Order: sequence, then C-alpha cells, then structure tokens
Amino acid sequence: MLVTGGVGSLIRLFDSPSCRPCTPTDTDHKTFSFSTTIGQPDELSADGGMDVGKVKIPDFDKETERKQREVGKLNVEGFSESKPQPKEQRQVGKLGDIDFNKKKDDAAPKPVKKVGKLSNPFEKQGQSAGSAPARKGPGKISSRFGNKFGGSGLQNDGGSEILKSSMTESRRAVRGPSRRAPSSNPVKNLESRKDVSKDYRAASEMKEMTDDFIKDYLGPGLSKAADLDRIASPRPSPTPAAGKKNSLTNNKGFANEAVDALRATEDYTKIKLNKGHTQKAVKEVAGGKEQLQETLLVQIKGKQSMQTRLVAPHFSSLNSYECFLLITPKTLFQFNGKHASVLKKSKGTELVTAITMAKEFKCMADKATVLEQVRGSYLLRQFNKHLQINNENEQVSEKQTDDEEYEKEQNSANVGYVLDEEGKNFTMVPELSGKRLKQSRLKDSNIYCFDYGVEVYVWIGRAADRSARKNAMIAGRQIWDSKQRPSWGIFQRIAGGLEHSLFREKFKDWPDANAVNVLTVKNPCAPKKDKITFVDMEPCDGEQMRTPLPENPPGLVLEMTDVGRGLGLPTDLSQDIFGHDVETTSVEMWRITDSSYEEYAQELYGQFYSGESFIIRWAYRVMQGGKKQDHDTGRDRAAFFFWQGADCTIKEKGKSAFLTVRVDSERAPQVQLDQSTEPPAFLQIFNGSMVTYKGKISDDRSDKRRRLFLYRGETEKEGSLTELDEISCTSLRSRGSFIIQDGESLLYVWHGCKSRAHTVAGAFRAANTLADQPRSEGERPAVVEVQEGSESKEFWKCFVGGKISYFNLMDDERKYAKSLRLFNLYEDKKQFVYKEIEYSCRYPKVAAPYPFLQSDLYSAEQPALFILDALYTVYVWVGWWPSHTPDGEVLAHTGSAETDFVERYKLTLQTALAYSELDTKEKPDMVVVNAGAEPTEFKCLFPWWKDQEDIPGGKPGPTPLDEELKKFLQTEFTLKELQAKPPPIGCDPLRLEQYLSNTEFKAIFKMSKKEFLNLQAWKQRKLKQQHDLF
Repeated sequence: MLVTGGVGSLIRLFDSPSCRPCTPTDTDHKTFSFSTTIGQPDELSADGGMDVGKVKIPDFDKETERKQREVGKLNVEGFSESKPQPKEQRQVGKLGDIDFNKKKDDAAPKPVKKVGKLSNPFEKQGQSAGSAPARKGPGKISSRFGNKFGGSGLQNDGGSEILKSSMTESRRAVRGPSRRAPSSNPVKNLESRKDVSKDYRAASEMKEMTDDFIKDYLGPGLSKAADLDRIASPRPSPTPAAGKKNSLTNNKGFANEAVDALRATEDYTKIKLNKGHTQKAVKEVAGGKEQLQETLLVQIKGKQSMQTRLVAPHFSSLNSYECFLLITPKTLFQFNGKHASVLKKSKGTELVTAITMAKEFKCMADKATVLEQVRGSYLLRQFNKHLQINNENEQVSEKQTDDEEYEKEQNSANVGYVLDEEGKNFTMVPELSGKRLKQSRLKDSNIYCFDYGVEVYVWIGRAADRSARKNAMIAGRQIWDSKQRPSWGIFQRIAGGLEHSLFREKFKDWPDANAVNVLTVKNPCAPKKDKITFVDMEPCDGEQMRTPLPENPPGLVLEMTDVGRGLGLPTDLSQDIFGHDVETTSVEMWRITDSSYEEYAQELYGQFYSGESFIIRWAYRVMQGGKKQDHDTGRDRAAFFFWQGADCTIKEKGKSAFLTVRVDSERAPQVQLDQSTEPPAFLQIFNGSMVTYKGKISDDRSDKRRRLFLYRGETEKEGSLTELDEISCTSLRSRGSFIIQDGESLLYVWHGCKSRAHTVAGAFRAANTLADQPRSEGERPAVVEVQEGSESKEFWKCFVGGKISYFNLMDDERKYAKSLRLFNLYEDKKQFVYKEIEYSCRYPKVAAPYPFLQSDLYSAEQPALFILDALYTVYVWVGWWPSHTPDGEVLAHTGSAETDFVERYKLTLQTALAYSELDTKEKPDMVVVNAGAEPTEFKCLFPWWKDQEDIPGGKPGPTPLDEELKKFLQTEFTLKELQAKPPPIGCDPLRLEQYLSNTEFKAIFKMSKKEFLNLQAWKQRKLKQQHDLF
C-alpha cells in the first residue's frame, strides 16, 4: 500500500525492536512505500514521488489497529478510515517526528534532505535520524505500538506514561473539542510552539539550504543560486497548437515570483525606514532653500503705480505719509500714517482682504486691526511689540519723499531672468527689467526669476519642464547669494496660479484673486430687454414720505396668531374670516439671580428694575367671535417674556435668555423685551401699574428718598412709569406729565402746559397706584397735582439746585396735537431710500408726545442720517464717524467712504427740503444738527436724554438747512479752502483745481483752465501736487 505525505512533509518510518528487516519478497508481511510530492499533484503519477524507504509491517490485530487509528497518525491502506490528525501531531510532527523503536544494530535509513527553510532537528546536534534525542513539547512518542512490541507506551517529557489504561484511553478518544477559543494573536501562537526555533538563521545557512534544495529538486545542473537566471529568463512563446502558456511549466513547477524570491539574499531585518524628512527632502531635490520670515513689514507708497515693497521690520521704517502692513502668524495690522493719502489706505485695505481670505504668508488672522497714527494708543503699543525699536521714545518719521521719484527708483531696479533651454542657469532679459511688467509677459511654459532687491521670486509656469524645475531653485539661489541681502528678505518659489498678493502687486494688470467670475448663459429664445443704465441717485419722494401710517401698529404675533394689543379684535395671520378676542387668564413672574431664578412675590408684580432681568409667563385665551359663549371656544395658551433692564450687563442678559428656556417646560413662544420698548400686549398685563425703578432691587429703597418718574402711555391700561437719572428741572418736558416723590408723605403730579388729556389722566391714576403700594411703616402719601407755571417753592425744593431755567413751551401758543415722525435715510442697491421708525404703542386719533428714544438715533449704524418731523420744525440729524468698534478695535474710514457719505448727506438735505415744502399750512423751520452738538430744544423732543462721552466734539451747532445746501451749490473756492483736509463739502477731490476762479487759476498755474486740460495727465498731477491740490 502507498502512503503519501503532504507538500513539504517527510515521514520517516523505523522498524520496531521486534520487527525484522523487510524484503520485497516477503509474503507474511505487507510492504508499502511513501513519498513526498512537490509541485502540482496532477503532473505526478502514483510512483512519481521520491522513494524514501520501505518498511515491513507485521500483521496487527484489531486492538492494535484501533490504537493505531487513535494514537498513530498513519493513513495505511487496508486500515479503516483514519481520524483527523490531533493537535499534538500537527504541532510536533513536521519532519521525522514519528519514529519507531528500533534495534541499535539496524541500519539507519537514508537521511532526508532539507527542503526550503525547513530544518532537520536531528542534524542540528550532529546526530543521525535513527538516534534522535527526546524532544520537548506536548509529548514524545517513543512507540506507537507499545503493547504489541513491548514498548513503554506514550510518554511525556518526564518519562511517565500517558496512556495508563483502556479506560483513560477511551476517555481521551471520546473527549470533545476544547471550548476555549484559539488565540487570535499570531505572535503569541508562534511563541507558544516549542518545535519552532526562535533563533534567526544566518544568511549563509539560508543560502546553503537553498542550494541543496535547488540541486535535489530542480536538477543537478542548477546547483548554484546564480543559475536561477536561466530559469527566470523569458522563454519563446509556445505555438498555438502547444496551448496556453504556463509559467509554472517553464520554471519546472515554480512561478517566476517564487524563483525570484529564492534567489534573493537580502536581510530585510536590517533595513530602516526614514521618517519625518519628507518635506526637507523635497526641498533638497527642488534646489535651494527658501527664505521667508514669520514677521513681515510691507510698505505701500506711490501714486500712479502703487509700490508694495518689503521693508525692515523696524520702527524706524514707519513714516507718517505712508501706509504699512505688519504680517505675523497670528495677527495682521494696517498702520495708516496721519498724512497718508486715501489711495494708499484703499490699497492697504485691498491687500488686507486678500491676505485674510487666502491665509497668505501663514497668517491665520481673520481680520486686520486698523491703526491710525495716535500717540499713546494701546493698539499702537501692541503693534510696536512686533517691531524692533532702538528707543522707547522714538517717534514715527515725518520726513516726506516724492512718491513719483520713489516709483521710478523702484521700477528701474527690477531685474528679470528666464531659465535657459538647458534648464541650468537664468539669463537676464532686458525686456523684463527696469520697469513694471504686465501679467501677459509671463508664459506658462517658462520659468522666471525676478529680483526686486530684498525680494527674489522664482516663478514656475504650469507647463514648465519637470526636469528644469529641479534646477530652477538652485539657479535662483545663486542669484540671491550674488548680492548681500538682509536676513528679513524673501527668497521664495512661486507656482503658477498660486501667487500671493505681494508678488501680484509687482505687476500692472494682475487680476484680483478675490473677484468672482460669473458666467452668464444667454437664452436665444428669450425676448430682448432694454439695457439697464445706472444713473445718479435721486432724493426720496417727499410726498410719499408724508403718507400717514396705519392707525394701529403691528400687533404681537404668538403661535401664528396676532394678539394685537392683548385685548382687541385683530386678524389672524392665516386670514381667518372670523374675528377673535384675547383674554388674560393668569400671570407669573420670576427674578433672575446671580446663579438661578427665584419666584417673584405676587404683590410686587409690575415692579421692575433697570439693573435686573425678569421672566414673565402670560397665560391667555383666544376666543372666536369676540364673545364668550356657554363653552370655551378657544384653548389656553401661554407665552414667556424675558425682560432685560437698560443697565444689565451682557452676561446678565444672556443668563436671562438661558434661564427662560429652563423655565419654559411648555415649549411656548419666548419673546425678548428691552426696557422702554415693550409692546402694548405686554403693558396691558399689569393694567397700567408697571413701574421701572433705577438700579437693582438690593439698592437702598428707603421711602425718604426723592425720585422723579415720567409717565408714558396712550391708554390707561398701557400706562407705565420710568424713574429718571437726574432729579433736575432740565428733565421736565412741557408736553408730558411727571411724578415727584418727596419722601414718604407726598407725591407731586406735575403736568406740562402742553400735556394732553389722556396723559394727565393716566399720570394721576399711576400716582395713586404708586401711593397704594405696601409700606413697612407710615401712612399712605398724599397725591398733589401741579400745573406748569403754578409751582410752589416747596415743590422746587424737591429738585437738585432748586428752580433753574429749563426749556419750556409756556410762551408758545401753537397747539401740539400730532405725533412726531422719524425717518432713517440710507443707500440700498445704488438707490437712496428711507424707512420710517414706527412707535409700537401708538393709538388711533391720539397724539403721542414722546414716541421715540435717544437710542433710536444712536443705535443705528454710523454715520447715520435721520429726518425728524417735530410738527413746526424739521430736523436733519447727522451721525458721527466711529473711531472704535464695540469690542474696542480701531476703525478707519477711507476717502471713498467719505465721498459716498457726502453724497448721501446732500440727498438727505434735498429730501428734507422737498418734505418741508409740502406743508401748505405753515412752512416749518429746517435745521441741521450734528451728533454730540444737539441743541436743548432738540433734546427735549425725547422723553430723556443722556450726553454720550464717546462722541467726538468740535462739531458746529445747529445750522439752517438752506446754508448747508448752499455749500453744495458753491462752485468757486479760494486756494486755501481747497487745500484744507478734508476739502469743502460738495467738491470732487480729483478735480479740486477746477473750483478756483479763472483769475486765481491763471495766477497759480500760469495758464488757463482750457490749456491745463490739454496737458498730459502726468503733467496735470505734477502741477497739482506742487500746490497741494490732491
């Protein structure tokens, strides 16, 4: 019978001590041979394997045969079907692991050759296969048939028998597989195998084993590894009749990859990979090393062709007549000298936009800090920290140099090079030197080097030769090293299409990198439209502005329902045809504390404080038809208001909004309310008893303290009292009613001479409500009404400073039976438009004396323009140019912004004139007032007024509108007036010389205006610069 082992497995069979040598002619014994098969099984015949040896096996009884199937792992012909090989045999029995006890005088079988990388454990100790020592491992098989041939049985390393009895043996046979999951770590599995050597073999030993394997299995002619080249060499393609090409057949059963692997002798354990040097290696391949400092100071100077050049990052580089950009990894500053022109500032703004958007020069700043030259400024000190300075008291240079001469000097020093055809050296090109180039001169197939003194750039086109790119930086570095250049200079590689702003500014016509190109696809079937032509903006229509507003203001919208004033019959937003009425069911109130909120006492409902925040839950019901039927026709609803006082900090306001979400477990609508801007629906909740005190609830609230309250409200249920800051006569208004609390025993209700009837009644009612508030001690104070002009001496003692002169309307016999109107005018999409500020608490046919607040003017985006119709006077209020943002950053306005504002100012004046002339009964006065310089009569048009300290002073007082409008119609000015900064209102800053009279023009320029216009543009600019007309 034939026993065949697997690929790479050799099994040696040795005769037991009781077995005699076998011969082929024996008939009492069965003779079998086994062989090792290497290669493809289908290419070998039954005897195609190598005959290692023949062993005569005596007849076994059934018991021995059973044990052989269980313990021995031989698949012998004639036996019953063998079981799968156990784990011990799979781990240990690889080569020669199975041996039979044999006599010492028996001849040793033919030693088995080494195959591949498999080692013979017996040869390692210099012993023969027949005298193999005991192996360490799971177990050593000394005799597979111990009971039959007198062996000692299966023994472990210690020598003790493992198979003690038939009972133990049967238990081992029926034992199930282990439940323990095999380890998934291949390294631990390899270390647990005791039959695998842990020592790495030397390269020479591996080579020797490979040569032996090649000699035995590939033929005697391939005894050397070098002869493998003949196997792996390409062979002629077979003929079509030969069939499909088989690389295994050509290489005697081995693929080309296997032959290449056998031939390799490299020791990969000694190979080390380089890490962290990729960028450095790329720079070395590309050529010279770049030079770019983290801190860069860029100067913007010039007129006709603005020069943007790198200068030393030193304080001495600054100049009052130039604009500078300081670029660092985290910050970006724009320094505008106090004498810098508008063009320089505008160019600086363009560069700032390009740098922040593209994060050029590794600058991660999101915006730039604009610095005006102001001595002692905190931001200017931060700017100076990044610059080198010799003396702390060093001042910015006031030395002025000619911009045109500077441009000529810089342009003449420019040198341009192009890489030669060999791609090794740069050649200077006269056409690229001594002037400012155009972008069209750059070709994508070339590589250029531009030398700008302290800046050297190697520009590589997109289609440039790859081999030439490697030498471009080396050649460029040679140009950089040819001159002595500062350490803060720039030597940089610029890839085509990735140019930064500092490089782009060296060219005349480089397009804006931030511009958006819009592709418009024309529809040939679309009808032709008239061309749109942009014209100058025109004043607003005064007649349209005089159109009265609707009687009722927009109501409060909650859950898609307009609840109006909280009581009326408004219209639902869904255009429901049925009317509905609103009814308040309950009110709850909480006060915001330092860490949370607390429930407010019910007797204090309606009492607010300017330094506190409150949460109010308003429960209401909406009923259809305006009448309550036998059953409720509407569902219960709720809304949460978080009221924020005027003196609350930003942190406290944010806390109130956050806690409102926590209180609102119903997911009801949440409405933010600021002090003095409450809608009517909120005011009516407290039924006219709302009072806003000054400060916090923890402040001293002694009844002996004097207070001054102003009453506001157009109906009784919407009335409210607001405590004023100053108890002074200047706080009184002739069109309003005030309440003066004098200690604990007296309340004065003061009515102005022009106070309306509904205001008088509402103030008196609010005073009684204030007197009825609970007190810790004392009786209810008395309420005394006082008319303006009939005050007693005791009354004036309540005011600080007593009776002093204040603005009043006692001598004015005119009636004030209309409400004031306020318009905001601005530019929108190249059109001059207006927006009327609406009073949310206005009531039909009721004149509101003080509908607007000072914050309506000052909270708008400045410089703002407003028109206030005060019945008998029309005011034009002009805002101011802010110098700082709310966060404290310095702001700078460009000349173009000033020009646009002057244009809007002119249109505002024209609009106010047209608006006033439409009043046919009595033409009102027209006055222009500036922010920070408002007259007293203008301040008294608002319920209270507080002068702002951050408004720049020095502005003129009220000016008649006609005089301001004449400034725009003036066509002639003197030379001194035109040289002023800024120039006169209405003058074109680019044509200042044309506003001179003909006589003065000829005396200054020695020619007429017509002759001047015939000159070349550069000559005109030079003449204007000589006389400071730019």
